[in-house]
Amino acid sequence: MSYTDWSKLPKELIELIFDELQHAGDIIRFGTVCRFWGLVALEARQQVFKPLRPLSPMLLLPPNKDDEAHKLYDFFKKKAYKIQIPAMRDKWCCNSWNGWLITINHTFPYEICCLNPISGVQIDLPPAITFEDSPPDLDETPIEFFLNKVVLSSTPSPSNANCVIMAIHSNYNKLAFCKPGDKRWITLKSEDIQYKDLLYYKDNFYAIGRSKVVQCDIGDDPRVIPFALLPKMGYFQYRYLVESSDCLLYVLRYLDLKDEEDPLKLRYETTGFKVFDLDSDKRKFSYRYETTTFKVYNFDFDQKKWKLVKNIKEKALLLGHNQAISISTKKFDGFKSNHIYFLDDYKEGYFENTYGCHDMGVFNIKTHLFKPIFRRTQLWASPLFWMRPELSLH
Repeated sequence: MSYTDWSKLPKELIELIFDELQHAGDIIRFGTVCRFWGLVALEARQQVFKPLRPLSPMLLLPPNKDDEAHKLYDFFKKKAYKIQIPAMRDKWCCNSWNGWLITINHTFPYEICCLNPISGVQIDLPPAITFEDSPPDLDETPIEFFLNKVVLSSTPSPSNANCVIMAIHSNYNKLAFCKPGDKRWITLKSEDIQYKDLLYYKDNFYAIGRSKVVQCDIGDDPRVIPFALLPKMGYFQYRYLVESSDCLLYVLRYLDLKDEEDPLKLRYETTGFKVFDLDSDKRKFSYRYETTTFKVYNFDFDQKKWKLVKNIKEKALLLGHNQAISISTKKFDGFKSNHIYFLDDYKEGYFENTYGCHDMGVFNIKTHLFKPIFRRTQLWASPLFWMRPELSLH
């Protein structure tokens, strides 16, 4: 079998090939052919005289039982591209931020790192045992549930002293932060716990608490500062903070949960108990859940209150437990204006629910109608992630 050394092609020819590429999936595959092609792609994208569009957001799909490769799903072509990520072996991907994955090892001391799946670059962060609330007995709580959300202030690198990483962690959903090169995570002082979402917005971190949004002060005395009360909410909601054209949005996602053994039984009414053997595969339950609607609010900084938004115009929101993104539908093909694209955020469902991960789709804000993301209904055994791929070699 003959072998072709693609790195031996003339640079001018490789640049001509690259100039013909228009879509994220093709550009990513181009950059992963070999290191030389990756350098050409990175150099081309950094040259300001080339009118290259930013890479379109994509979905990172987990491996399945028949194929160990991850896949990147391109919304314009409605096609998934295989991508090998050797550095993911024996690690759990708990989050993504733009083009980076946040991974944690399954074994002591539970190393954490930022991984660029395209270039293979890894930036080490302090291990999980350095949190004030370090991982508990893993017989009771899997490491997969320890890091609930991770947000970065900028692209990580050993030389970027301004990069701050903020995390919601532990069973208590506390806030802590670090920088690349730090030895430990620093917990923010707070009277509240159970934070639900994080956003880096206009040089500050913001987090959703039980009844208010707080601002994170990472100065000499790290603590949270009350920022704004939240609109009243009901049961079973996921909540997101999103930056959209310099605006601060708050998104409520309403869920309907029912027990398949009794479809009329509401989950929030205590009507009995079931005992499961944690050492048995019988621990699976059969709660069916689905998203029923969304509400979007914009924060009015003059009046210091949230206002309901019924049209986000030529924007689309991409929501998931890893991050919430607003994109321009003028810039990115494959996404519809005034729509919300959402992933299944019920993390426990990946491990405990017979239905697996299934609650994902596309919501039309104007008509309140839903459509599936994929042509076929699929169940997933591990999380999907929104990604904005970065061609980075450092």
